[in-house]
Amino acid sequence: MITFLNYLKGYVRIRLKGGSPERFLNLCSNNNILIWQIIRVDDEYEMYLSLKAFKELKNIIRKTNVKIKVVEKKGFPFFLYKYRKRKMFFAGILLCAVFVYILSLYVWQIEINGNHARTTDVLLSFLEENDIAHGMRKNKVNCEEIETLLRTNYNDIIWTSVKLRGTRLIIDVQENTDTSIANIGEKEASDLFADKEAIITSIVTRNGTPYVKAGDVVKQGDMLVGGALPITDDAGEIINYQYVAADADIYGKTIYKYTDSFKLEYQKHEDTGNVQKGIYLKIHEKSIFLGKNKIKYKNYHILSDINQLKLGENFYLPFSVGTVQVFEEKVTDSKYTKSQAEEKAKQRLLKFIETLKEKGVQIQENNVTIDIDQTECRASGNLVVIEQLGIRKKASIIELEVSGKDNEIDGETGNDN
Repeated sequence: MITFLNYLKGYVRIRLKGGSPERFLNLCSNNNILIWQIIRVDDEYEMYLSLKAFKELKNIIRKTNVKIKVVEKKGFPFFLYKYRKRKMFFAGILLCAVFVYILSLYVWQIEINGNHARTTDVLLSFLEENDIAHGMRKNKVNCEEIETLLRTNYNDIIWTSVKLRGTRLIIDVQENTDTSIANIGEKEASDLFADKEAIITSIVTRNGTPYVKAGDVVKQGDMLVGGALPITDDAGEIINYQYVAADADIYGKTIYKYTDSFKLEYQKHEDTGNVQKGIYLKIHEKSIFLGKNKIKYKNYHILSDINQLKLGENFYLPFSVGTVQVFEEKVTDSKYTKSQAEEKAKQRLLKFIETLKEKGVQIQENNVTIDIDQTECRASGNLVVIEQLGIRKKASIIELEVSGKDNEIDGETGNDN
């Protein structure tokens, strides 16, 4: 900040020779004249001082008989003087400053972090449907409303944080990987229900009342763990319930039905070796290919390296620039052999299984078969798996039944009164 202020006011570097330079420095100190970066070169001294301070040296120079030579002139006043005749130059600077200010009023970058279940493009499309998009005015951004919007519409997003930094809107989310947690809070009274038909393989209850045990068959919607804890009297009779958030690790054996198919005939894409290069420019939503010519290939694929321009860390601009390579493709009709089709079907099944494993699902049995005829390859069957069960719902309130005996006693007491 001090350097910036010195630049605005202007400063000079001077060299002292002859006379009494030590007395010169003492008089500057006594008159509150700030000097800095003093160095000695042989019998001479060099130092910096502000333009205003330089104009106050007349009496000090006369008293000390030193000779002063200006070595450097730095700062905004000297800049203005140097270019004082270039009016269009300063007009351009002014227009640029106004343009940058206008750009600072909008959001040009939306960054989403922590999302795994959904791609960034999916979340950006959802936000755009709710009028939250690149190019929106910053004064229309309500961070709390965006946080609520995401949590309300996506049950697995349990925490959000939205911040506006410069022209960048930063959205951090935390997704729930535990299927036993739903919309309501973890500390709110709740029950756990089966989200699909399964055979219970294990259950470890941490909080609540278990309604099932290992080996039980449950259907979708059956209660697994209740949040109502009975409170009994000395006689062992239930007199009330305490409601808690049911919590348990419940695993069950269930079945996934798998079906997949694809045609044996397909179009084979091969690179011809021809490449067309160019520069890619994007202004907000408009894209421009700055090649020598328009894309001249009938069949092609594009490899691009695009970067959004920014000033500093958080001041993003609505301009993206990069290089583009357009590769020509040769497209021919082809057909999978039986072994190729079988291998492709196995790879697609393996990819599906890997997706399940990433969610914590354990594969117990693979009963998928592959059938190939003259035109199509089909894979179908069942996968027997063990996975975590349970979906949380608000606890059901249990109403206590009042016995007839109690009614009779209460009535007699009332008559006595």
